[in-house]
Formats: sequence, structure tokens, C-alpha cells
Amino acid sequence: MNITRSDAAPVRHRPSPAAAAAAGLLGCLLLALGLPQLIAGVLTADSQDVLWELAAGRTPDRTEIERAADSRESAGRWEESAERETERGILLVRQADATPPGPEHDRLIAAAGEAIAHGLSLGPVQPYGWAVLAALREKAGDRTGAVQALRLSMLSGAFDPDLMLWRIDMGLRLIGLMEPETEALLRGQVRKAWVMAPDKIARLAQTPKAGPFVSHALEELSESEVADYVRRFGRK
Repeated sequence: MNITRSDAAPVRHRPSPAAAAAAGLLGCLLLALGLPQLIAGVLTADSQDVLWELAAGRTPDRTEIERAADSRESAGRWEESAERETERGILLVRQADATPPGPEHDRLIAAAGEAIAHGLSLGPVQPYGWAVLAALREKAGDRTGAVQALRLSMLSGAFDPDLMLWRIDMGLRLIGLMEPETEALLRGQVRKAWVMAPDKIARLAQTPKAGPFVSHALEELSESEVADYVRRFGRK
């Protein structure tokens, strides 16, 4: 039987030395690009539970908090990450909370502010990070800076049930320094919080300081916000 060229098995061609070298170089490059991310992830994987504990309102052991902060600092040497750097700042704040007043406490607070600011420069859409930075600035006496950070917290994530009431409380303390646009954002927080937790807003409205501001905010309720409230609670 005659075997034509089309019936024959395909011929395998060896790549040229230049092509083989290029392929090897590309493989090494891809490995090098992925390796820092992998190492950074491994360094912080064991301490992720610490953040879950803090988010749940529980306080882990100080040693665990310190280890979690250190692991994020080490990970940052391999790969910069906006969220990890912000997390490191929050962990440093928690370390400071457990440290008596003095030079070490002040150092931790300063380091926390730097870490959070750096994380936000890498990735600004972090409403919780801006909120923590606002609190740090207010505590340091930088009320104007606190207003700026609070504004960015509201802009980067207006509807955040865990933050809305906290932001309202801080905003009422800083309202005298706010531009009209920031005041409008704060009134929006009151309306959104009312939809989620009307009883808490009602109690807030009964306080002399907050009452007029809350009433003004609720006068601006839109039809969609009222409809959302009725859908949740079945009453006006």
C-alpha cells in the first residue's frame, strides 16, 4: 500500500534554539510575576482569622494582632496591596488601643495612620479605611482632615450598614467644618440609616444636638427611599 504525504503521521519540528530560549525566558518571567503574589498570600493566610474576629466585635490576643500586622508588613515587601496595607493600619490601631499612653502608643498610632494613608493611595475605594483615617485625624486634632476623610468614606461607599451610624455620629461632631456638599452626603447617610434602622434614627432625632439635622434629612426622603422602607417594614 502506498502511503501518501497526507496519510503520513505529522512531522514534529524541533524549535530553534532561539525559540526555546525565548519560551524558557517567558516561563521564568511568568513565574517571577506570580511568585511575589503567592508568597504575600501565604504570609498573611494564617492571620486572616484575626481580622474576622475584630469584625465580629471580639478582641483577639495582642500577640495575634501583632503577628497579623507584622505578616502584612512582610507581605508588602513582596507585593503591594491596598487592602493589606489598610488592614495593617487597622491592626496597628488595635495594638495601640492595648498599649498604655506614652511613646510606644504614639508610635503605633503614627504608624497606623501612615499605613492606612498608603493603602488608600494604592486603592482609594475603601470606605472603612477612610473612616478609620477620619477617626485617627480627629483624635490627633486635625478636624479639617477628619472631615475630608469622612467625606471620602461616604463617597467610596455610601450604603454600608456597619458604617452609616458611626459616620453620622462623627459627622455631627464635625458639622461646623463641612462644606454644603459634605453636609448633603451626611443627610443622605441619615436617610439610608433610617431605611435600615428607623428606631435608631428616631432615638437620634430626640437628642437636642441631632434633632434638627435629622428632621431636615428626613424631609428630603425620596419616593424610592420611602418605598424601600415600606418594603422592609410594611408601614409608613
